[in-house]
Amino acid sequence: MSLRWKIALAMAAIAAVTAFAFGSLSYRSTSDRLYAEIDRSLAAIDDRALNRDRLPDRGPLSGLDAQVADAAGNVLASTFPSALPVTATDLGLVGLRVDRFATVDTEDGAYRVRSIGLPRRVVQVGRSLEETERLLSSLRTRTVIIGASVTALAAMLGLWLAGRVTASLRRLTVAAETVETTGRLDVEAGADGDDEVGRLGQAFDRMLAALSRSKDQQRRLVEDAGHELRTPLTSLRTNLDALRRYPDMSDDDRAAILADLHAETGELAALVDEVVAVGSGAEAHAEPTTVAHTVL
Repeated sequence: MSLRWKIALAMAAIAAVTAFAFGSLSYRSTSDRLYAEIDRSLAAIDDRALNRDRLPDRGPLSGLDAQVADAAGNVLASTFPSALPVTATDLGLVGLRVDRFATVDTEDGAYRVRSIGLPRRVVQVGRSLEETERLLSSLRTRTVIIGASVTALAAMLGLWLAGRVTASLRRLTVAAETVETTGRLDVEAGADGDDEVGRLGQAFDRMLAALSRSKDQQRRLVEDAGHELRTPLTSLRTNLDALRRYPDMSDDDRAAILADLHAETGELAALVDEVVAVGSGAEAHAEPTTVAHTVL
């Protein structure tokens, strides 16, 4: 996977996590507030309106349903579409004059129910959660859509930004591959800018320029060394040829030629040592020494 796609996917992942985290927090906050409002409306019911054997008129219970059960759990009256289950916890409230809130699932849907303990009975007042669940379902859908949209937008933005960021790196990669395949050193990465990538490209261009200069210096060194070494080799060949062609030369001439051969081999060895030293960088500014030779 390319660096461009890695950056784009990383930005998309960060955006997705952030969007869904905020969406979840918003959903939880909205859900808590809705349930708190329902509980507040249930808590506003006056207990005195419920302290009778029959249910009160609809006025005090506007928009609500109620159910009355005795201490044995028998339902005495109910306005719910289907009777609510009376649990042991609800019956435990009888005579305590305390209440509890709970979400109860019925055949007609979920209800938020306030169970109120009275001296001889328990009264359950509830509000349907159909509208609340519909609102929360819509909120969940919007959260998912917004999260997916933000993720897609972040991915596209990441691709665009990554393309701009990695453009110099791609040019640098192409330049390096060109140098590898062709051996050419006159390639430019074309990087600009003052950021890390731009400075890397400029350093790469300077490195190629230095390598090109070094290659030119090595070529000139080889040419100069070849020229300088050719002279003593020619002199050696001439003196050896003279020894072979004139075996009857005088002892003085032979001794002179041998002395010259000895000097030439020493000078040749010195030239070789100098070339090796220059080539290895030990004497970067040295030039091969030109020596004079005597040929008899």
